[in-house]
Amino acid sequence: MNIECPSCATENKISYGENIICSKCESTFAGHTYKKFKKPLLSATTAIVIGAYGTYKIDKHFIEDPRYPINIEYELMDSCINSSRALLNSIQRSEKTRVCSCALANTMEDIDINEMAKNETAFLSRFRRGITECY
Repeated sequence: MNIECPSCATENKISYGENIICSKCESTFAGHTYKKFKKPLLSATTAIVIGAYGTYKIDKHFIEDPRYPINIEYELMDSCINSSRALLNSIQRSEKTRVCSCALANTMEDIDINEMAKNETAFLSRFRRGITECY
């Protein structure tokens, strides 16, 4: 019986192979070579990386709410709330903020950031329609 040393990878011949028999079928282990198989670390690492990347992509596209960049959202909300350029009391400002945020949320569901950049007219008409729907 040949056994490979796990430390130095040298093959060692053991004469006891003829004396060692299987407890079930009673055949000897003589004439066979045994060596330790290394675990497929590269395959496991690759699977983990692919799994993490896939989870990130799924989360980004299906679980997370589609949002515009924060600076664009701020500009849209600010221009919507302050469009009349009139001084508003706190109740009026709160109501206008509610309407503008409702309109922006509805618009973001229909038009993503890429489509907004391509067709600003469609975005503005959808946003205006959202304002009337949210009143």
